[in-house]
Amino acid sequence: MIFSTARVVRASATELVAEVPGWPGHRPGQFAMLTLDPGAPRHDPLLPRPMAVYRSEGERLEFRFKVVGRGTKLLAGLAQGAPLGVLGPLGNGFPEPQGRPVLVGGGTGIASLYELAAGCGSDVRVLLGGRTRDEILGLKDFQLLPVELSVTTEDGSLGERGRVTDLLQPSSGDEVFACGPTGMMKRAHELARAGSARCWVSLETHMACGFGVCLGCAVKTKSGFRYACSHGPVFAAEALEWDALP
Repeated sequence: MIFSTARVVRASATELVAEVPGWPGHRPGQFAMLTLDPGAPRHDPLLPRPMAVYRSEGERLEFRFKVVGRGTKLLAGLAQGAPLGVLGPLGNGFPEPQGRPVLVGGGTGIASLYELAAGCGSDVRVLLGGRTRDEILGLKDFQLLPVELSVTTEDGSLGERGRVTDLLQPSSGDEVFACGPTGMMKRAHELARAGSARCWVSLETHMACGFGVCLGCAVKTKSGFRYACSHGPVFAAEALEWDALP
């Protein structure tokens, strides 16, 4: 884990690319905490923003996101060359697949899955979903991978109409990796369990510190409370108390 003052290469309403000196590398599913203007005496917003690393090349990191509030709006408006505080890599990423990978991404959760998909070769199925076509992040990148790709939108504006889990039919030879809304991941877990497939989920939750000090991202598991930032964000789906998750 390092803290580095990065420099923005480009930023928009859906992506942020930065050069991060000293970045040590990471596993798919790990994340970073991003701080606006790290040299300022007071931060605004006060707390950093957790972001999954979408794609990387050496010290150049790419993040994909959706503008939902003040913090992401400010990130989207950063100028080329602007300073950006980057703390990471953080958390536990996805394990190496042991079965045929089936990746299920919903909305901003799609950003956690690209590098996993890119490293799995051709024997992988990728299911992406969102409420509208605008929520399918990185679609062109996924289309360039040698994977079996399917897309759903709830309004039918892209791909099949419906929810992404409507396409999920795992069997005992599959291994499901999911990231997205809690309800989507819970359904993926239920379908994987019914098909005797292993399932891993990456939780999207509010975080303040990113490394287990503030205790603000506690999640209930069958063996007690764990922290999404340090024990996760990736958990075995069967280990979670799903009805207790926000």
